[in-house]
Amino acid sequence: MWPIIKLWLAVVPQAWSGLSVPSDDPRSEAVGPDPDRVLLLGPGKSAGYGVDTHELGLGGHLARELATLTKRGCSVDIISDPAMSTGDSRVAISWARLEKFDALVLTLGGADSLRARSSISWRRDVTALLNTVEERGSGTLHTFILGIAPIDAILSLPPALMRIVNLNIENLNAITEEVCRSRVSVTFVPIRPTQEMSPIRLESRTYRYWAGELAPVIAARLAHIAVRPSFGAAANPRAAPFDGAALTSNPVSNTLTSIMHSARELFGTSGAAVTFHNQEAHWFTSTSGVGDMRRDEAGAFCSAAFTTRGLVVLEDTLHDPRFSEHPWVVRGPRIRFYAGYPISAPNGDIVGAVCVFDTGPRTFDSSHESLLRELALRAEAAIHDQ
Repeated sequence: MWPIIKLWLAVVPQAWSGLSVPSDDPRSEAVGPDPDRVLLLGPGKSAGYGVDTHELGLGGHLARELATLTKRGCSVDIISDPAMSTGDSRVAISWARLEKFDALVLTLGGADSLRARSSISWRRDVTALLNTVEERGSGTLHTFILGIAPIDAILSLPPALMRIVNLNIENLNAITEEVCRSRVSVTFVPIRPTQEMSPIRLESRTYRYWAGELAPVIAARLAHIAVRPSFGAAANPRAAPFDGAALTSNPVSNTLTSIMHSARELFGTSGAAVTFHNQEAHWFTSTSGVGDMRRDEAGAFCSAAFTTRGLVVLEDTLHDPRFSEHPWVVRGPRIRFYAGYPISAPNGDIVGAVCVFDTGPRTFDSSHESLLRELALRAEAAIHDQ
């Protein structure tokens, strides 16, 4: 089967070859105290095919999902290559510094999914890989293996060959799960495709779904670590009210500007901003892509994000009576799309928001909510340190 599939892939153009691949630092982080450290290793799902940054790939979504569950921070380091085999993963494990991590996540499959691997050879390779993990991790590191997903939407193959490949994937998953059950320090996490995600496509919402399957299982294993409140988790009644003077310091201003640039790049919008306010004034500390703006107009436009503790989305401002006549909509930057997530002061008051906006209406991808929240948490961390 493999020679036929290899020939077909060489002759017939494949959609996956045109997918974007993250070129940024292979690491994702969610802000919070006492961060958990996770190593994500393997081909396929770890590589982030289909998104432009690891923040929108499996690593980024997993960091944010775990931080939400544990109320701690989380950093995910990524070692991946689309061509990695199970043997290559074993080599990578042999030189990785596993003592730095609290959990290891393996995404096996890749080219192995296309080869007609015998049950004996696959069992041997997975067993050897887990033996190496136990040796390098001193037997204390817990390992999570994410099941191999069907590849119907990833490769273009004749129906007969596709059925054979997917049957092979089912067989590999069954063997992997059986091997994992024999080890107390290993957990197999199967892929459960939903009707809405069939066929599975490599995009941000898919990676978020996979992270959502992994995170509760990993968080349960990390529960022995003391849980502390995350930034903004609860109000501190003794903390002083927010002072806008903190925004003028160079470290805070530079951090907020970096967050603003990240928001615009990650969401692919024409504009982004980090805004703050109190009862007397509105401040725009960082703006991009919107030209000149009056601060009173800015405050009025972003006030929706100042009155809620969750995400605010306006997919088309012309269809919202609160904003359809706003100067920013009918004149100025002519904003048609807006999304903002609130920023809390140390005492719990909402004092600002991280915002992205565009000149045309857009449908907000729900898988991006956790990313906007993470940017707001980074802004909170910057002002809390002052």
